[in-house]
Amino acid sequence: MKKTIFLLLTLFITNFNYAQNILLDSLVQKNGFPFQNDKNISFQGKGWNILLDEIKQSNSVLLGETHFTNEIPYFTNAIINEVKFDNYFLEVDPYSVDLIETKIKSLSTEQLNSFVKEYYTNFSFLQYEPEFTLFKNLVKRNTKIYGAEQISVFADQMIISSLKETSKNKKMIEIYEQMLHNSKLIASKEGLEKYYLLSEDCLQKIDLLLKLKLSDKERKQIEALKLSREIYTKRNHPLRIQLMKNILLHQMPDWNNKKNLFKFGAVHLPKGETILTKTDIYDIGSLISNIEEANFRKSLHIMLVGKGEDENDNTSFKSFLNVAKDDQWYCFDLRPLKKSILQNKLKVDDIYLSRVIKGYDYLIYIPKVTESKDISIK
Repeated sequence: MKKTIFLLLTLFITNFNYAQNILLDSLVQKNGFPFQNDKNISFQGKGWNILLDEIKQSNSVLLGETHFTNEIPYFTNAIINEVKFDNYFLEVDPYSVDLIETKIKSLSTEQLNSFVKEYYTNFSFLQYEPEFTLFKNLVKRNTKIYGAEQISVFADQMIISSLKETSKNKKMIEIYEQMLHNSKLIASKEGLEKYYLLSEDCLQKIDLLLKLKLSDKERKQIEALKLSREIYTKRNHPLRIQLMKNILLHQMPDWNNKKNLFKFGAVHLPKGETILTKTDIYDIGSLISNIEEANFRKSLHIMLVGKGEDENDNTSFKSFLNVAKDDQWYCFDLRPLKKSILQNKLKVDDIYLSRVIKGYDYLIYIPKVTESKDISIK
């Protein structure tokens, strides 16, 4: 008797899972729309037209990306060529962003090339050619650019050099010079020891600087260096997200009533829980969604994935790959899937896929992604 019940339960579960997979496949197929790259920093096709219409209707547009590709900056450039944004937010600290933007605006081509050649390895994501080209395009369009991230372990020399150049305090200049000297000394080491920001000497110098009389601008940057160091040394991801949210909230009076474009890693931008399945963090995408909702406006959350790039491709995204078989880009509207889940018609046991569906409005599949290269200085 027990064996019969067990077999019946197994059969029921198997049939239920099969029916759920069929429903998922059907919903994905009905809501997937192709579009094509037209080689002129634009696209054409139904999927692109649907996206543009949604983007134009949304106050904040959030692009959750896979880093280090040529195709996603291209996609972002195509968007800003079609839609005017007041503000652009990226995953780089605000001090580096302001410094690089100022140099682009104020230096001659020759001077800018010299600055880039010396410091481009300090630029975080902007050290990659397509990202830097996108950044310059946004500067040219007079889009206000905001950084929201901790200071990178790569960025200390550019930040400290800038502080030294603007300081008028001899004691502080002396400390900055020591920090730069020591940073260059350890840069040739291996592993984590090559990053001066993580060293005890850096912490000691930061604490020494904080005891001196500083301008508000200097103090903010030095405190940001210290907090960034803490995030890295303690591997404190929740603190990192707190910092990113804090930066956005401080900047909010400048962007709250304007058209905004955000481009961050896909883990940061769902409107619900993070897609990092071992945590329950609500990241900056959730913050932006709530702010826009509270102002009776709309945020649009778009996740971009290169075919074969995401480790969950063959499991979580199998239904999408069954549609995106050719060399076209595909735009999948996830909202009908979310609606079906909320109505208890569709059950998604895969936590990662469930969080993607609930957190993003659209999933974009890129047929082929290529790795971006560093800035080339001629």
